Amino acid sequence: MEPKIERFFLQLPDDKRAIAMVLRDIMLHAHPGIKEAIKWNQLTFFYGKTNLAFIYSFPDKDYINVGFFDAVSLMDPKKLFEGTGNRMRHIKVRTEKDIPATQLKKWMKEAVAIIND
Repeated sequence: MEPKIERFFLQLPDDKRAIAMVLRDIMLHAHPGIKEAIKWNQLTFFYGKTNLAFIYSFPDKDYINVGFFDAVSLMDPKKLFEGTGNRMRHIKVRTEKDIPATQLKKWMKEAVAIIND
């Protein structure tokens, strides 16, 4: 793990760090071409030169957000996405049990497939 990414995790409280680490693992392993970097002070996942998703948190909130840059193009049958942006949407994760791992993997694979079309 790169030092900038390590610092990102070390800045999180222990409970949020544990959630963010699980999220990171899910996102990175959804597709072999997905990479990570710190962009805009957030852990960002990308494929090629295209940003796909990011993990972020606010100190005064009890959750971690997982945002998708082009969420409006992704299937959301369970209506998990929140937000009203033109393209971006996010989900809130409060505990490890709340992580929709299967759906996150699907979204990441779908985002890569959109790029490759």
